[in-house]
This record gives sequence, structure tokens and C-alpha cells, in this order.
Amino acid sequence: MTCKINADTSNGLKLTSDTSGSIDLQSNGNTDISFASNALNIKSGTTLTIDSGATIANSGTATGFVGKVVKMVASSDNLSYTISVTGGNNSDGAGSKAYSITPSSSSNKVKIDFFIPQIRLLANVSGIRMRLYRQIGGGGYSHVTALSGDAASNRRGALAGNYDQGGDGNRSTVWLGGTIVDTPNTTSQVDYKFYFGVGDSGSHTIYVNRTQNDADQTYTHRTRTHCCLSEIDTSWI
Repeated sequence: MTCKINADTSNGLKLTSDTSGSIDLQSNGNTDISFASNALNIKSGTTLTIDSGATIANSGTATGFVGKVVKMVASSDNLSYTISVTGGNNSDGAGSKAYSITPSSSSNKVKIDFFIPQIRLLANVSGIRMRLYRQIGGGGYSHVTALSGDAASNRRGALAGNYDQGGDGNRSTVWLGGTIVDTPNTTSQVDYKFYFGVGDSGSHTIYVNRTQNDADQTYTHRTRTHCCLSEIDTSWI
């Protein structure tokens, strides 16, 4: 025997027993919530609202969720800087700032949202590239190859690449931004840096957050690099 508890709009509260094996909470004859065999079901079309000031505490297992953001670390770099690199190989120059996060679980992923508004290549050659480097627990930076394209023979893998000079010294070569997801597999501090290189041989200069001339003029703009690291608990998926 079970009971239907119905807030009837005509006759008020109604209790109806049946043999369905559940307790149904109804409004005007329509079941909104059902209890049965250790299960609580919010019926289709019903909205479960958590009022302001309330707290949901989970000590069990949550399933069916897309992914939970455990923490978010946002930072930016307003420094305008110059990088000297040797082209034609895998010699990359490091950006001026590290973006760091310490995952709470080694199974969690790190979502990286970034925007570099201004990158400038001094020489009029093609092949400027950007890569993401990572160090774990202060162990030294290395290229996160899993986030770059597949290298083949002389062709280099990169997160972004193949931009030329693109105008005079008062202009930008390229701006870069996007979202990538890394799997560092650690609970130690993870540091990320953007590195830059050039595919052309010889020594080259790259400017970040500034133009080549950086002229003291009203048409000259300095920019700020933005990066947001989010730890994502994918066990909810």
C-alpha cells in the first residue's frame, strides 16, 4: 500500500491509498515527486529550486552531471616584453608569466582559457608559432605535445602557428585565444607558460603585449594577456 498526497485545487488536501509501492506528491492530480524503493524522482516538467542560503552537501556518489568545476584560478600579465629565439628548430622562448593551479585529484582535468591580444614578429618571415609548456612540482618546463599538432619530418607540432609579420612596426602580427584541456595527472602544483618560436632559420625577435616600435603615440596600444585555469572533476560525467 502506498499513498498519493494530492494538493487538489478544488477539494484541498487529499490522501489516496493504492498498491503502486510508491509515495507520490501531487498537485491537482499531477505527480511532481515520487518516492519508491530508496529512490527520489523529480518528474518530467517539475523544477527543483534551491533557495538562496540553502546548501547541497554530497557525501555519496553523484552521477549524470556534465562536470564539476572544483576551483578556478584567473590571472593576467600586463608586462610588455621581448623574446629572442633561434629559428628553424625546436628552440622556443618563454613568456614572462607562469599560470599555476594545484589539482585536488590526479584524475581531474585542467581547462585553460587564454587570450594573448598582441604578438609581433620582427623579421618578415613565416613560421611564428606558439606552444604551451608545463612543469609539475617545479620539475622544469617541457612542451605539452598532446595539445599540439602532430609533428612530421621537418614540420613542427604547435598549438598555433604559421603567422608572418603582417604590416609595419606599429602593427600586430597576430592575436591568439581559445580553450584547451590538459590532463596533468597530479596533485602537485602545475605551472603553465606560453612559449614562442619561429620556423625560419637564424635569430629572431618576438614582442608580446606590444608592437615592434612601441612608439610613444596615441595610436600605440599595450595589451594584457589573460589566462584562467579551471580544475574540472570529470568523475561526474
